[in-house]
Amino acid sequence: MWHGYFGEFDEDTIKEIEASPEVAFIEPDHKIHLQGDDEDGKVYLWEQPGQLSKRFSTTQQNAPWGLGAISHREPGPDSYTYDTSAGAKSYAYVVDSGVQINHSEFQGRAIAGHSVFPGANVDTIGHGTHVAGTIAGKTYGVAKKAQIISVKVFQGRESSTSATLEGFNWAVNDIISNKRAGRSVINLSLGGPASRAWTAAIDSAYKSGILAVVAAGNGDEQGNPLPASGQSPANAPNALTVGAIDSDWNPTSFTNYGPEVDIMAPGDRIQSACIGSPNAVKVMSGTSMACPHVAGLALYLQVKENLSTPAAVTKRIKALGTSGQISGDLNRSPNLVAFNGARQ
Repeated sequence: MWHGYFGEFDEDTIKEIEASPEVAFIEPDHKIHLQGDDEDGKVYLWEQPGQLSKRFSTTQQNAPWGLGAISHREPGPDSYTYDTSAGAKSYAYVVDSGVQINHSEFQGRAIAGHSVFPGANVDTIGHGTHVAGTIAGKTYGVAKKAQIISVKVFQGRESSTSATLEGFNWAVNDIISNKRAGRSVINLSLGGPASRAWTAAIDSAYKSGILAVVAAGNGDEQGNPLPASGQSPANAPNALTVGAIDSDWNPTSFTNYGPEVDIMAPGDRIQSACIGSPNAVKVMSGTSMACPHVAGLALYLQVKENLSTPAAVTKRIKALGTSGQISGDLNRSPNLVAFNGARQ
């Protein structure tokens, strides 16, 4: 198990700690940011429930474009075809701003697992609720029967390496203690500067049988894309790192790039659950929105195909991916769109 500590120290103390043979490394406690933005700043208090036809393989008509994309081999379709197992008895750990657990999208499948802010479990900005809706919402979700465990590490749009790692480690320990390693995923729609601590934490989780799905990031403060190699946790070798495409299957203008990106997924103008009421929805864009499409897909495949290790899930997602259909400059990101294996 990986162990880390944080604190404020003077220069002499830092040098003393760094020189200790019991310390692997030290680094600054960086700022960490959420990787999604409101599309229009508005919250809509309505839903668009899809129409489900009841078969072993189920099709949701009038589905969000992102769900259509991951169940078809080309852009355009607005239906979502998926196996009715739909991630049942699997667990999505959403390390984020919290989740509005009473939202109708979650049908009682969401719980407030942990907050790094004592007594504060409520999602006050809507980011985590939106992410959770894309993973497991009844209308907007990829794995519509999965359980959601909220791990709150953001009060606003900015947090720290230490706070986010605390939440991540809580999720890892909860998965291990509840023997959920083969049926869980940790969603990390967040990022900051390169961090050895993040790489060590994700590697440790991976060795314990736990997969972290990570947003590639949305570039610099002006929205200019950056190499994912300089961003954590996106650059962790054992993370499943996700870049973003738009509805025409072009790389979005903001998505980070490079060989550290493992797969691309819908991340532009994504509609999902939001705070404000039990029925609120919102449109958001970002690699934060692409990431939960793949986290949901990981749970879906764990259950449908009985995949029990991070390596098996990652290999299968890459093998299933739609190859060669993305247009535009990928900057060495893979030309590979997440796909759930639905029969065409």
